[in-house]
Amino acid sequence: MTSSLDLKDITKVFSDRKTGQDITAVTGMSFSVKPGELVSVVGPSGCGKSTILNMVSGLYGPTSGEVLISGERVRSTRSDVGFMLQKDLLLPWRNIVNNVEFGLEEKRMSRKERRDRALAELERVRLSEFAFHYPHQLSGGMRQRAALARTLAIDPEIVLLDEPFSALDAQTKVVLQKSFSKTIAETGVTCLLITHDLQEAVIMSDRVVVLSGRPGTVVDDFPIELPHRDDPMARSMEPGTRTYVKRLFDTLHLEDQAA
Repeated sequence: MTSSLDLKDITKVFSDRKTGQDITAVTGMSFSVKPGELVSVVGPSGCGKSTILNMVSGLYGPTSGEVLISGERVRSTRSDVGFMLQKDLLLPWRNIVNNVEFGLEEKRMSRKERRDRALAELERVRLSEFAFHYPHQLSGGMRQRAALARTLAIDPEIVLLDEPFSALDAQTKVVLQKSFSKTIAETGVTCLLITHDLQEAVIMSDRVVVLSGRPGTVVDDFPIELPHRDDPMARSMEPGTRTYVKRLFDTLHLEDQAA
């Protein structure tokens, strides 16, 4: 059973330490993610995309409004929310299986249970033979797969993804998108993906939420009614893909003009 996510009329205001002025990052923002759904959030730079992830993860709260996971208000960090970033952040002094075990060490699990869980996740992302290698011995794409295994090892209900493929070369990105989508479809975990790549948003998502410029608010929210959510490469070949990408481009272009 995976969790739902609801952002209800969220506003987040920060105080600029240098000027003392208030800066509104997002305002009046509302959208939902159903259990097992993958929703992408796109928008211009500075529109508050990362702010959303930080509020959902409980790193800080909204100034007003509320974030709910399965109807429960988020008040602090939660063990059932996983976070995956642009950088893999693997610990260089730990081998890969020990990196995957890292998030399990605070749980009441025996050493054998942690090792079995970590090896199972490495098998899922096809890295079993590299379990005892160190991060510097793996390619960028392999390290991101290890980071995904570490994220899934804690058995999260929700996974937050902050442009996890943006630092990869084009070929590795395509391969990893396919591997990731297949893994996520198998687990059924709920995902929120932040991306600047409009094609990526379309080929990987059940829905796309489009934000305005700062202060960010929702200006479009629509389902991607295409097959193959578990295979981005196949979905990219669908005739309707280009139409969705154009819709995103046009919406963001109009936002730029309005700004």
